[in-house]
Amino acid sequence: MNNKKLSHVLAILIMLIWGISYLSIKVVVLEINPVLSAFYRFLIASVILFVILKKKYPDEKILREDRLRMALGGLFGVALYFFFENYSVLFTSASNVAILISSIPLFTLIVQSLLFKEKLTIWKVAGAALSAAGIVIIIASKEKISLFSKGTLGDMMAIASALCWVIYNVITSRFKGSYKSITITTYQGIWGCLFLSPSLLFSKLSMPSAKAGINLLFLAIFCSCIAYVMYIYCLEHLGATIISTYINLQPIISLVSAYLILKEDINFWQIIGSVVIILGVFLVGYGDKFSRDKFKELV
Repeated sequence: MNNKKLSHVLAILIMLIWGISYLSIKVVVLEINPVLSAFYRFLIASVILFVILKKKYPDEKILREDRLRMALGGLFGVALYFFFENYSVLFTSASNVAILISSIPLFTLIVQSLLFKEKLTIWKVAGAALSAAGIVIIIASKEKISLFSKGTLGDMMAIASALCWVIYNVITSRFKGSYKSITITTYQGIWGCLFLSPSLLFSKLSMPSAKAGINLLFLAIFCSCIAYVMYIYCLEHLGATIISTYINLQPIISLVSAYLILKEDINFWQIIGSVVIILGVFLVGYGDKFSRDKFKELV
């Protein structure tokens, strides 16, 4: 199996893991402060990854010109992303967060266009507009909308985490040096822990239940160790636009698993909003394949 085919397979596996992760986050943040839980998660992951890295690749070094990018990756892809995501899961439903996180491809398209002059076609513009409409539908699905309500605040935080992930993609896809996926994941995780460490001073420390502890270990080992390493590998071989498109599998996985495991209610507008977002991103990623000229060729 070549690198690209393997990357597509790994991308699906990553989204399965991350789609379920919102449920584990929901369980953990009910007992542990959201920021502190993110710190614990990446502390465990960073220790594991650092030991593996030093045993397997002891000579791997970070170039001086990439050190700032590593720190910024830890800031946006770990600290800020999980600050917003963990609080969003605390304030709103896990399925809502997963749906809103699927706006990442929309923001990726905008950033790629503005910063790297990626060509905007009518399909991409239409897809972006649909995705934006889907986000509005999800937020408006609340019985009562208020900027000061916990539910709406949670939705806003989910969108903020999506923006942080887009910035993380830009940072991580443009290193000067060539590094193994585990190297990037390890050092960004360490930086993320440093940025999250003040939570130790401002949070109440207590022993979590076995249920919360098991979910925290799942988040650390599977979601932050294994899935992050695979994600960076996929980012290198597929690029930011393609890998971010796979994120739209997460809401489907999360909606179904949240309904089955957490017994969360799924309302009609959540389903409509998620379908609109996924349709929008499908147009962004694949709309150009159905252009008029290509359609004529098929006919």
